[in-house]
Amino acid sequence: MVGLQALWAAFALGAFTLTASLPFHNFRAVATDKGFMQQLLSTKNLSVAGMFIVATLGAGPLSLDARRTSA
Repeated sequence: MVGLQALWAAFALGAFTLTASLPFHNFRAVATDKGFMQQLLSTKNLSVAGMFIVATLGAGPLSLDARRTSA
């Protein structure tokens, strides 16, 4: 049950993280000190969402498994 629909779950979590990050971390609309913190949190969420998308698409030819089977 652990791996049930894991790719779809990773895609859904990545999409949710992106859509939630945009309105809630509006770093351009706040003062400089708070804006930097919001920009930092927004960048963190962007990297987390990117890793969810990479998990969805897979590593492809860069994966260690692909190198193991071709050698």
